[in-house]
Amino acid sequence: MKLKFKQFLWRIWRQMHPLQIVVLAGLSWFASFVTLRSIGLWLVSLTSNSIVLTGTTSRFIDLFGYGRYDKLLNSPWLITLKYLGILAVAFVFFLFFYWLFKQNLLRKQLRQVNLAIVQDQPMEQESLIPEIVQLEESIDKMRAHQAELIEQEQEAQQAKNDLITNVSHDLRTPLTSILGYLSYIHEDRYRDEVELRHYTELVYGKARRLHKLIDDLFDYTRLESAEFHIKEDTLDMVELLRQLVSEYERSASEKDVQIIEMYTVDDLKVTGDGMQIMRLFENLFSNALRYGASGKKIEISAKKEAGMAIIEVSNYGAEIPASDIPQLFDRFYKVDKNRTTTGTGLGLAIAKSIVERHGGQVFATSRKGKTTFTVQLPLIVR
Repeated sequence: MKLKFKQFLWRIWRQMHPLQIVVLAGLSWFASFVTLRSIGLWLVSLTSNSIVLTGTTSRFIDLFGYGRYDKLLNSPWLITLKYLGILAVAFVFFLFFYWLFKQNLLRKQLRQVNLAIVQDQPMEQESLIPEIVQLEESIDKMRAHQAELIEQEQEAQQAKNDLITNVSHDLRTPLTSILGYLSYIHEDRYRDEVELRHYTELVYGKARRLHKLIDDLFDYTRLESAEFHIKEDTLDMVELLRQLVSEYERSASEKDVQIIEMYTVDDLKVTGDGMQIMRLFENLFSNALRYGASGKKIEISAKKEAGMAIIEVSNYGAEIPASDIPQLFDRFYKVDKNRTTTGTGLGLAIAKSIVERHGGQVFATSRKGKTTFTVQLPLIVR
């Protein structure tokens, strides 16, 4: 209570000039004196006109004498009580006058805030009352939030434009090749059946690449959609990794690449969508085979750490430049700036979306000829 009273006095001191406080206090004291004087005169008049009260006063004088009656009226405690009453009423009047002053100040500062909003300028908060300070802080937060939304909208628009540009480029390239080879076939411009077969295989390869790009694009947009819900199955990550390794052993042996498995645990269970998790590691395995074939080996490791399943897929070969690492998981991003690689540029973006949908994270490191993609997934709590 004492602290609140001090805060109240400090608020008055900040909002009002000392001369205003003196004038307001004097006005309050005068108003309280006049009010109590009026009430006193009304009580005297009421006493004079009341037979009961007049008789009571006369009876008191008869019993104790006029001197004691006069002494009672002029006793120190009664005078103290009178001035305390005046002070209390004066304080009430002071609060009333302060409320009127505050309302006027509030309207004035609201006009200033409105002008600052129109002119898009900040306000000096030293002389503002607490309510206006809170309003100004709320407006500043709204401005910051609005600026953030505008920035996000601009980023989303830029991302949409980039998406359209990249999709157009990656769709047009194989489609142009398909149409070119089909025009040779359609116009009978091949020399023999061998060349016809060659053109057909080229068209088939380009069509498969086009199909892969469309599938990846569909999967990426589906994963990014808020309406897409993943399943919550219990998955044994070690068993899943061993199954994937067995499926990729043939592709690896064809490129003379050895897959080395390093599992420090046999029981590594997570909750998630089996098909999506398989897709995640298929993308990482394919990426390791595509860019790490020159290293002749791929390392797969799995372990537990701080309630997380930590899976690493490593390949050896050319390092990824440090400047490219942060953008690896962006859609359509390729380290090869000339876009001569055969990937769609969506594999790692899809992998990141799948991991984040499962409450985990994925990141990459590349140093001393070794590139590692690390996946962290939350383990099932027992």
